[in-house]
Amino acid sequence: MNEEMEYFNYLNSLKRKEIKNKFSFLGEGISRRVYDLNNGLVLKLAKGREGHYQNQVEHFVYTHADLNQKKYLCPILFFTPRMIVMKKAEPLTSKIKAKYLNLKTIRPEESSFEDINNLAKRFLLLYEDIVSPTSWGSLNEKNVLIDYGCTCEEGDKYYHLIFRINRLTNLGL
Repeated sequence: MNEEMEYFNYLNSLKRKEIKNKFSFLGEGISRRVYDLNNGLVLKLAKGREGHYQNQVEHFVYTHADLNQKKYLCPILFFTPRMIVMKKAEPLTSKIKAKYLNLKTIRPEESSFEDINNLAKRFLLLYEDIVSPTSWGSLNEKNVLIDYGCTCEEGDKYYHLIFRINRLTNLGL
């Protein structure tokens, strides 16, 4: 096993309180808390079932996005339903105080507006989150989605079904 995987398995073995005591708290959403791992990575820790769901959605989107779509996503390096480890991006909320972003100017690519809209539609993501500055960060001088685990109502139904089928398949049923 390589060092990176050993590190991720170590993180996964930590209890919630140990994570809280070892790492700096960066912020939280409704269902996940985010910690700075102090090495260019962040850990998103689920608070409960809804956080597990958001981690699963985010991982599904990242692993199923095509290369053109993936360039808009902050990379996920490790996943369990309980936690996600991803690269640390500087949140755009430190620069942008508006309630919504202009997706036509968020990235320099001419097709970025269309690409991001297609990404949101394909994965049934909650559009209000896609246009929120809190969902974006800057990584290597490029703006990327740092939070893409929230889905629209149709997406909730779709992903609950997909994840249930996967669980049943993994159980051999």
